[in-house]
Amino acid sequence: MSVSPQPPPPPKTGSNLLAISLLALALIVFVSVVTIWVGVRFLARGVSVNVDEHGPGAKQVSIKTPVGSLEVAQDVDEARLGLPLYPGATRLKEGDSATVNMTFGEKANLRVVAAKFETADDFEKVRDFYMRRLGDSVTKFTDKDQEGKTVFEIKKSGQEKIVALHRKGPGTQIELVRVVHGPGESN
Repeated sequence: MSVSPQPPPPPKTGSNLLAISLLALALIVFVSVVTIWVGVRFLARGVSVNVDEHGPGAKQVSIKTPVGSLEVAQDVDEARLGLPLYPGATRLKEGDSATVNMTFGEKANLRVVAAKFETADDFEKVRDFYMRRLGDSVTKFTDKDQEGKTVFEIKKSGQEKIVALHRKGPGTQIELVRVVHGPGESN
């Protein structure tokens, strides 16, 4: 009587799956670490921060990255505001005025210029000055908002300009804001 040979036992698949899973996990971890390292190196080389101080009221901070930039300057003037300054008005403390310029590529830009001023002149005189100077360009006028301010708004051509007035003791506080959207203008 002869015994026929037995076929070899099938390979153990469980141990191979475990080895393949561990190898795949190690590969994922390795690729993730390399990607994070390359990203950090890219940003570290591509980001620059610059602070310039040209005297009182003239501080400028700029941050440039590979995807865009941010510039903040304390100097604000009538040309940047694009709004008339009330004659004799004085600018309030440095922290209340700034120009902020954000750039993201060539087409997505945002610039905000804001300043606060005060004058000893009475509210009605200041309001009349802005009514005459802004004239028909005002797209919305609010005599008194929730905060008691009189607000002139001008919206056109990717720009928004706001003049807000409110009584401050016997005088008047003036807030001027200009927001520009889109390409073009920079500091």
